[in-house]
Amino acid sequence: MSAADRTEKVLRDIHVLFSKAEPYNGSKRDVIVNKNEMMDLLKELNACMYDMIDEHELSQTKKDKANREMQKQGDDIIFAASRKAEDIYAASIMYTDNALNDIQQIIEDAGDAIAKIYEDAKDKMASEKQTIKSNQSELKSQLGDLIDTQKYLHLIEEENHRLRLEREKGEKGDFAPKDTPSYANVQPEIRINKDYFIQNGIPLEDEEETTGVPTQGELTEKEAAALSEDLDKEYFAWKESDQEEEKKPEEGKGIFSLFGRK
Repeated sequence: MSAADRTEKVLRDIHVLFSKAEPYNGSKRDVIVNKNEMMDLLKELNACMYDMIDEHELSQTKKDKANREMQKQGDDIIFAASRKAEDIYAASIMYTDNALNDIQQIIEDAGDAIAKIYEDAKDKMASEKQTIKSNQSELKSQLGDLIDTQKYLHLIEEENHRLRLEREKGEKGDFAPKDTPSYANVQPEIRINKDYFIQNGIPLEDEEETTGVPTQGELTEKEAAALSEDLDKEYFAWKESDQEEEKKPEEGKGIFSLFGRK
């Protein structure tokens, strides 16, 4: 039983004691009670008071203890939350650092791949350039076997110089008329094989007329075309007459006579 309950019981016993006591000389205010019983009840009430004080102090102590425990638990929770937050923050920093390292590695790999592609392309271009130089040297060496080697080499150098000047003018925005190469007006010379005409019995014109025929470079475009057309007509007319003469003694031999078969 708690101190409060015992105190309540003692107070109730005192009330019962006074209610059952006999009046003193018929007075309504004064009564006669047993001294010993009253002293025992007062003693017990005193003990209950001390017990209640002790219980109150104990309750306050427990309350303070409980408050301290709750404060400690709260501090522990805050500390644990702080530790977890720090761990999460550190983990996020580490993850970000690893991600940045991966990005740097990807950039380095991409740079290495691009550099490799560039080097491969550069090596291939150098190889192709070397092949072109080799072919050019071979062509020049073959050109050296010709009679007019220096002439052709000089023409090639002039053409390369002209192209280089055109590129330089194009870069500067100068669209001046191009220089005409030295071989632009070179025209072939028409020569007649006299032995061919003599073997086939074709009469030749006078040497004066033959030597007096202008070259193709001296003719205009229309004159050169007309001269070529006249020469073609004379050649085909002579060819037809020659074939007719061959057919006369070989009639009845069939189509093989055209090829000279007997």
